[in-house]
Amino acid sequence: MKRVLAALILVAIVPGCTTSPSRDKQSELPFAIVRTHFLGSLWNEAHARASIISQDGGESFVVPGGAIWAYGDTFKGSRSSDGTPHFAGGSISPAIAFLADSAVSYPPAFNYLVSSNGDAISPFELLPTEQPAQNYRIWPLGGIYLNGQYYLYYSLINVFGTGSWDFRCVGSGLGRSPVALGRYSRLQSHGNWRFPVDPTQVIEAEGWLYLFSVETCHGESGAALARVRPGKIEDPAAYEFYAGAGPKFSPNQADATILVENVPGQVAVAWNPYLKKYVMASSSDFDHPSEIRFLAADAPYGPWSPPVARIQVPDLAQGKEVEMAYCTYFHPELFREDGRVMVLTYSLGLKDSGFDANCEMVEVEINRSNP
Repeated sequence: MKRVLAALILVAIVPGCTTSPSRDKQSELPFAIVRTHFLGSLWNEAHARASIISQDGGESFVVPGGAIWAYGDTFKGSRSSDGTPHFAGGSISPAIAFLADSAVSYPPAFNYLVSSNGDAISPFELLPTEQPAQNYRIWPLGGIYLNGQYYLYYSLINVFGTGSWDFRCVGSGLGRSPVALGRYSRLQSHGNWRFPVDPTQVIEAEGWLYLFSVETCHGESGAALARVRPGKIEDPAAYEFYAGAGPKFSPNQADATILVENVPGQVAVAWNPYLKKYVMASSSDFDHPSEIRFLAADAPYGPWSPPVARIQVPDLAQGKEVEMAYCTYFHPELFREDGRVMVLTYSLGLKDSGFDANCEMVEVEINRSNP
């Protein structure tokens, strides 16, 4: 359950924010959910070929010919024909996979980054100072393809004990690769790998990269926003931070203001052509452990609506009782009917399952309030 807990407490990674008043509520809901189709676990033969038993995370970003999907803690081994897991070979973090445009979307026909023996491997390497290796994890964040290069943000996690809370985030950085499914070099500006952002979503719009994350400021958690020019993505000093309605952005991180309050865990944002709006998906919190909420806005910087729609994940999944859904991510590369059918995945904390849990996929069919 360590990753499940991390989904909620990592909102405190970046300090120095201030909270802002709630945005004006929209007088009319922009869409309604008319159908949800829960497809089930993503685990399939592609995972088996890469010796993967279970994993969480699952954010994706579009690249030429398909999309890269990035997963967090990935446990290795095999399954019996009845589905019983046999853990062997430890774990890696993260794992990445390529899903081609022409591939089956469900169950997804992934092509994992693997070693010469066919086992999944991490696209990142620890630095010489990050030892012993078993005390560190690298969890993937959002990614984007720019000018022939593939970028993936990440968080470095230090595990210092065996308890569920015995870990801390050391910082966040940015990796770069010349190929989609390859090794990602951890960029170091002036010898420092740390970047001032930890985005789970990167959106390119209006000549900027908008980077969404979840932070805690003065006891209040919510979605935060930063931006950078695409050509400056590798420069940690070039990032600006949302500092209030207008919108206002500041190069001083101390001026940062929460964009949307009460957004826990992770945040996902996608442009929906059918709605002609941006849609945000918010992960669960402890009071609503199986709920996914949707918000809407005309621009990445808002103003964002209050939750306009909600779905509840099934109580049972993969043969276990669902305790929490987290790491909810959009996959706009799989949207259908111009976004009228949205596709999301989410990770699960399952009762008495240990590390045997995989991401699940759901299709959400919507109708505009004013067709």
